[in-house]
This record gives sequence, C-alpha cells and structure tokens, in this order.
Amino acid sequence: MREDLPATRRARRHRRRPSRQVRLRRTITGAVILVLVAVVTVRLTSGDDTTLIEAAGSSGKATTSASSTTQNPDNEDGSPSTETAKAGTTKVPQNGNGKITVVAVPQAAVADTGRTVKYTVEIEGGLGVDPAEVGATVESVLLDPRGWQKVDGVRFVNVTPAQAANGAHVDVRVTLASPGLTDKLCAPMRTLSQVSCWNGERSVLNYRRWALGDDSYGSDVARYRIYQVNHEVGHGLGQQHRTCPGTGKRAPVMVQQTLDLGGCKAWPYPSGA
Repeated sequence: MREDLPATRRARRHRRRPSRQVRLRRTITGAVILVLVAVVTVRLTSGDDTTLIEAAGSSGKATTSASSTTQNPDNEDGSPSTETAKAGTTKVPQNGNGKITVVAVPQAAVADTGRTVKYTVEIEGGLGVDPAEVGATVESVLLDPRGWQKVDGVRFVNVTPAQAANGAHVDVRVTLASPGLTDKLCAPMRTLSQVSCWNGERSVLNYRRWALGDDSYGSDVARYRIYQVNHEVGHGLGQQHRTCPGTGKRAPVMVQQTLDLGGCKAWPYPSGA
C-alpha cells in the first residue's frame, strides 16, 4: 500500500493538470488582459480628456483640459515636426522662442460689481500670431454677457503691459504658448504637447488647439477658442469639471468637451447651458 501511494498521487496530479490547449488559451487571455491594461494606463496618463490630472500649484490645483488625442511625431531627422490645419493654411510649430510677453487689449468698460479678478494676456514669441488679435479675442470672451462675470459674480480687470512690468498683482495669466512650452508650464502634469491646462496662476492655452480647434467644434475654430478660454479661466476661478446633464442638451463649459460630449451639444459659454 505504501509503494502505491506516491503513484496514486502522481496520477491525481496528472489528471488535474490542464491540457496544453487550456494552458494556451489561458496564456492568450492573460496577454490580452495585459494589453488592455496597458492601453488604459496610457490613456489615463496621456493628458487628454479621459482623465483629470491634478498636481499641487501655487493656488491649489493644476488641471489639464480639453485636447485632441492625435499625436504629432517628430520628423525622421529628429527635428520637431510642424502640424498643419485641415485647411492647409495654419502651421503649428512645436516650439516658439520661449519668451512670454504681456500684450495689450482694447480699452473696454468693466463691470461695476463683483469680485475683482485681474488678468493679463500673454503670448510666447515665435508663434506667428497677431498680438492685437489674440488680446482682443481673450478680452471679448471674458467680458461677454454669457461669460463668467455673470455666472460667477466676478469683474475682469485687465493688467496692462506697463502695469505688469511695474509688478502689478495678477490673478489669472491667460498665456498662449507653443505645444513645447505648454508642456513646461503645465508640469508636473503630462500634457504631451496636446492639451491646455490651468497651473498656478496661468490659464495655459495650447497653441495647437488655438490654431486647429478640435473635432468637437468641427471647422469652427473661432468658437472652439471661446470654449478654450472659458474652460481654462474657469479652472482659475475654482470651477471643476462637470458631466453632460442629458442627451441633446448644451454642454456646460466645464465639461471636457473635446474628447466626449457625453451626448450633449458643444457649447462654449458658462451661461446658457
């Protein structure tokens, strides 16, 4: 009996051992699961609209926002590539000259009441944009009756280039930056040259999105810029991301509209959603 016991145990082990086909299926299943986990991990850390990445900033939170998920690889010779708009007229350099300049905005009446929020409009050099046009666009968005002044009870007051040079206090720096500089200004968040963000006191507007817009707004790049400014400045006012309230409704501006409208219709203003 004692001599038969080891053989019996071996037989039982043999019977319990999975067949080669079963082991192969398990191996394939495990590999598929690992691939799916890797894809999800990359997506969660890519800085696009699938996730909210937060980091400590001088005023609390740093937040990435709406972006395109299309990557822009370097040229074969190792130099940064230049992305061209669908219309073939706008080129987006990966880097500007790295120098940020405060630009003037048109004189405009400011609200009489509300919490004062002082802001500058700043542009990185080398982007090939018209500073006057950028300044006027940002100001018009901030002062629009459908904007944050009405919704959040604030009054936006511009800080001129001269005032900024003399050290005037600034609450929100609306900064148009190249994709490369955006990555630096938004660090330690990973913007991957694709997204805009709020970090510290800066609403960093990625020039790639400013120039090309995004599929959420189709070919209406101007309308997308309104969303881009309102969304990032909204973070600066303490606003957090929201979700679509219902299919077919206008999306609140703090919805990450670029990647997924969640059934809502694109809407670039804080009011009216």
